[in-house]
Order: sequence, then structure tokens, then C-alpha cells
Amino acid sequence: MAKADYVVKLGGSAITHKGTPFSANAEHMRRLAKEIAGAAGKKIIIVYGGGSFGHAAAIKHLSGGRISTPSGIAEVRAAMLALTNELTREFVAEGVPVFAFAPSSSLVFGGGGSIRFGKATLEAVAKALEGGLVPAMGGDIILDRGGGARILSGDTIARMLGIRFSAKTLAFGTDVDGVVGASGVIRAISRTELPTVIKMAGGRSGDVTGAMAGKLAAVRDYLSRGGREALIFNACKPGVLARVLAGSHEGTIIK
Repeated sequence: MAKADYVVKLGGSAITHKGTPFSANAEHMRRLAKEIAGAAGKKIIIVYGGGSFGHAAAIKHLSGGRISTPSGIAEVRAAMLALTNELTREFVAEGVPVFAFAPSSSLVFGGGGSIRFGKATLEAVAKALEGGLVPAMGGDIILDRGGGARILSGDTIARMLGIRFSAKTLAFGTDVDGVVGASGVIRAISRTELPTVIKMAGGRSGDVTGAMAGKLAAVRDYLSRGGREALIFNACKPGVLARVLAGSHEGTIIK
């Protein structure tokens, strides 16, 4: 199976205006696309958060971690489809041959919230990489065998794809310079320190997928399954993503 150099999760805070429901940050999308286009020869998988699209729709309908009504499920799916269309349009316009996959079309939550990619989905992503495309997946609403649907976060998708495609680096682009501690940005975190840092990390109002604590939990699971390294960086600052794709450890590195 093809391998990825980078799996890059672009947080909703970087590609949408999180304070304004259903508002894409087209300026940031275009800049990030240009920085990705500049990473010639790198095999990159893009994952993106729901931001003001997915979160705004989901928060109205979530109850006990589940959305039960057909109308609520449809609304969340429509919101993520709209965001996917916005991101695809901006990336293609900047020369990034993005190929968007919909997790909701190929995944189902099993008992106890378990989920995994099927062989056909992984083969399709691999073919996209081999063909010079940039596979992309957004956080999504996934039907549940027990009824209703659950939210699958972009952080979890990024962790799963990072393992499956043996990524050199799993990189989370946020709206902060890294994991912030009492004395500022923590530049490096060891795997053994992660449980303490996860407890320290707080959530964010309106974020249904765990904010920084959710990212760190995804990193913990990623490393425990053989992942090499993860990076949390500021995708809202011009040039940072470009430097990350050139090998810089700008932000918080976790090994």
C-alpha cells in the first residue's frame, strides 16, 4: 500500500470562521492550498475539521453522543458536504488536485463505538496517492448499527489514516502555536507525559469533538499503535504549514 509523507489535519478554526455558523474562511483556505501546492513531490493526505459547519449543525441535535432523528442526521451531513465543496473549490483553484472522500459513505459505527476503514476505502485512498492526487476527508456523521448516528472527528480520522499509510508525520493545524502550558508553548512532549498534558488541556465552547484534549488523545492512540511522531502547529499563521511540510518541527512535537 502507498505510504504518505504527511497526514495533515486542518482544524475547523483554520478553515472556517468558528464564531459565524456556516462561514468558510476562504482566505485561509487559499493560503493553505498554496502552501500545500508548494510541497512538490510530497505525498500528503488532508483531513479537515467541521468548524462552523459541522459543529454548528451537530450541537443542535447531539444527545448522549448520538444524533437520533433523521432530520438531524441529514442536516449535519448537508453541512459537511457544503464545507467539502468550499474546500475543494478553493484547493483546486490553487492547483492542489484534491480528491475528497466522504467517510459517511463507507463507514459504520459498530458495537461500543468501534470503527475502522474497510479495504475498499483504503485501496481508493492509496490509488489517489499513487496517482498524484491529494486525498482529503472531513470529520463526518456516521450511521450506527445501534441506531441513529455518531460524530466521527477529523482528529480520529487523521490518526487512523496516519497509521494505515505509515505517515512520517501526523500534523494537526490549529489556531494556536502548539500545546500551551503555564509558561507558554510546550515545544516537546514525550509519550509518557501525554496523560498529564491531556488532563491539563481544556475544551472549547461549541466544539463537539474535544478541542485540544481530543487532538492529544488522538496522538496518544496514534503513538500507541506504532505512529512515529505528531506535531501540533498554528495553521492560521502564514508560512507555518509550508515550513512543516519542508521538515520543520514548528509548534509542539510529540514522539
